[in-house]
Amino acid sequence: MSAVALIRSLVRRFCPPASARPAAVASALNCAALLVGLAAPAAHAQGPADGPAPPKAPARVLQPLSLDTIAAALQRPVGLAMPSPRTSGALQLQGKRFYIAEYQLLVEVGSEQPAAPEAALALGRPVDSPALQLALRAHPDLAALQALTDRAWADLQARLAAAGVQPEAAATLLGQGRAVYEADAPASTAAAPVIVSARSGDTLRRYLVLAPSGMGIVPRVPGGLNPGNLAARLAFAAQGIEGLSLAIAVNLGGLDGGMARRSGFAGSAPALSPLMEVVPAPQAALVLAHGQLALVNLAEALVLAPEFGRLVPAEAEAGRAPADALAALLALGRKLGVAPGDPPRLDTLLELDGPATARALLYGAAAANQAIADALKAAR
Repeated sequence: MSAVALIRSLVRRFCPPASARPAAVASALNCAALLVGLAAPAAHAQGPADGPAPPKAPARVLQPLSLDTIAAALQRPVGLAMPSPRTSGALQLQGKRFYIAEYQLLVEVGSEQPAAPEAALALGRPVDSPALQLALRAHPDLAALQALTDRAWADLQARLAAAGVQPEAAATLLGQGRAVYEADAPASTAAAPVIVSARSGDTLRRYLVLAPSGMGIVPRVPGGLNPGNLAARLAFAAQGIEGLSLAIAVNLGGLDGGMARRSGFAGSAPALSPLMEVVPAPQAALVLAHGQLALVNLAEALVLAPEFGRLVPAEAEAGRAPADALAALLALGRKLGVAPGDPPRLDTLLELDGPATARALLYGAAAANQAIADALKAAR
């Protein structure tokens, strides 16, 4: 049966007959046009004879992350109702007065993972080694991240108030006493960024540690927190006092050495792509009670779908002096992490779009904040 005969048969079978009324005529024509469109690929699968391929859409123009490009996101209301990710663990705060010792926002600035090229290609580039180290790094504007951290902290305070949870000031509760854990270490500044590393399986991630303006953080040792002040812990139990550490981690890149996902580089293996997700913070927890040593943590990663950046090869930065303290610290970390005989590194740079990054990051932080508020309300 010819294509024309097939279409006529389909029209007679599936389309309503056209009467003299204009609406009926239009309905019949629309139906016929739809069927013709469905049959069109078979009738027009002639390749180059149909003319040149349509031009590719121009690359999306990014607005680099800065205070100017995140201004609109910072103006959005705080404390808006939203669902929260699932958590595990529980605290006991009944009859207790408590304070928040620290609020950490950890933002990924680098990650790496072993991978194997496919057909001597990786990320669209030829590779003459059977193994390689796939590496991603971001260079976010620290002033913009600080403003987003302050906004996330304001959002948490609004959610705690809405939940009827009222922490007190540490100075009010402690008086002349000591805390179990003192939040006396500085968080990241433009001149002195603070980086922590965390390994999960073969993947190593590096995070920039941020805290609200004017707030310190509790120092960590490689295994997490140190034993703390035992006398203060006993005093906390006797006086019905509790101190809390809060932490949220945000990943910016998804690495997959087995190419189980779509890559940010077309036609390349292994897979590497921008991927923002809120995950359990390394060496910390969503909520950690100092006296009880009890915690609540995320039981799942919250994957945020919006596009917020793009990956580009990092060779363009080769030979350049580090732009600031963060770039210098990351460069030093990359050099110290390479040993003789290691597989070659394939470096990529994640360029962030300011408005999209701010919206997604604040949404993820707000969801984690809601989980914190829910956990503290349940503990009361």
